[in-house]
Amino acid sequence: MSTVQSELDLSYRQRYQKVTIPEAYERLILDTIRGDQQHFVRRDELRASWEIFTPLLHRIDDGEFKPIPYKPGSRGPAEADQLLEKAGYVQTHGYIWIPPTL
Repeated sequence: MSTVQSELDLSYRQRYQKVTIPEAYERLILDTIRGDQQHFVRRDELRASWEIFTPLLHRIDDGEFKPIPYKPGSRGPAEADQLLEKAGYVQTHGYIWIPPTL
C-alpha cells in the first residue's frame, strides 16, 4: 500500500481502476469489529462542533450569509483560494486534475 496525491475525486471506479475497494459500510463495520473507533467522534467533540456550527447555520437561515455559488466539478469559488491565501496556504501543483465523467 502506498499513498498517492490526488484531488478529492469520488468517482473511484474510474480513478482507481483495477483496485478492489470495499464498500464504505463494509469497511466501517470491519474496522469497528477490530476495535478501531477513529471514524467516530466522542460526545464532547460532537457537542463542541454543534456549538460552533449552530450559530452559523442560524445566520445562514436568517439571510445574513449567502453561500457563494460555483460550477459543479470545479475547484470551488475563487473566494476560497483568496481565503486560503490570506491564511498563508501555498497550493502545490503536484497532481493533474482529471475532470470526472459521470
